[in-house]
Amino acid sequence: MKRMSTLAVIPARWASTRFPGKPLVKIAGRAMIAHVWDKTCQASTVDEAVIATDDDRIAQYCLDHNMAYVMTSPDHATGTDRVAEVSETRAADIYVNVQGDEPLIDPATIDATVRSLQDALPRGIEVSTAYIPTATDEQCLAQSVVHLVPTLDGCVLSFSRLPTPQNFGEAMPRTVHLGLYAFTPAALSRFTSWERGPVERAESIELLRFLERGERIAAVAVPEGSIGVDTPEDAARVEKILEEGN
Repeated sequence: MKRMSTLAVIPARWASTRFPGKPLVKIAGRAMIAHVWDKTCQASTVDEAVIATDDDRIAQYCLDHNMAYVMTSPDHATGTDRVAEVSETRAADIYVNVQGDEPLIDPATIDATVRSLQDALPRGIEVSTAYIPTATDEQCLAQSVVHLVPTLDGCVLSFSRLPTPQNFGEAMPRTVHLGLYAFTPAALSRFTSWERGPVERAESIELLRFLERGERIAAVAVPEGSIGVDTPEDAARVEKILEEGN
């Protein structure tokens, strides 16, 4: 059987309400996007990687540091829309969306997400994602954390920013959904052709666009997540971890 090619796409935009320009913020002496690039390229399932940006400053950094990039529209509402634009000009069997603000992403987590999609394709499933099986009490209180409810056959039942499911009967651990997605080209094409549904608009979780239309999403549990950099304080936490690891 032909080996499936995988292109990792790292969306990186300059605009950010809480932290403008964060892809180029220096962490342990290097721009954050460079750390993400290195981790992504270490994933064994990734054949090529590309940074998708809408900003000349980020593009110039990529050019200066030998990181492949593609200029994309500044009007995209989600990172998946940016990945879909890349898919129009860069052919691959699988596209994996790696968040540009997670410099500690584990390459093994990227591999698990890609392999989850590969395993799910014979079942007609064209999207996969990852999650941590147990959320901390702090994560259950944070609306920035998305919880994934898995099905018994390794798919997604639902997503929510509320700690779900509620333990009215037996207790069940809440999970933490990771912003790491893998798609077939056809799934990306469908995503961009659909309007945002009411649940996606309410929760602001882009993968709900597939669930609202009855499509299944494969879900793989991984041991641990990363630290998303949304503020300068987050960048300082990551820098401390990187420096302690050296």
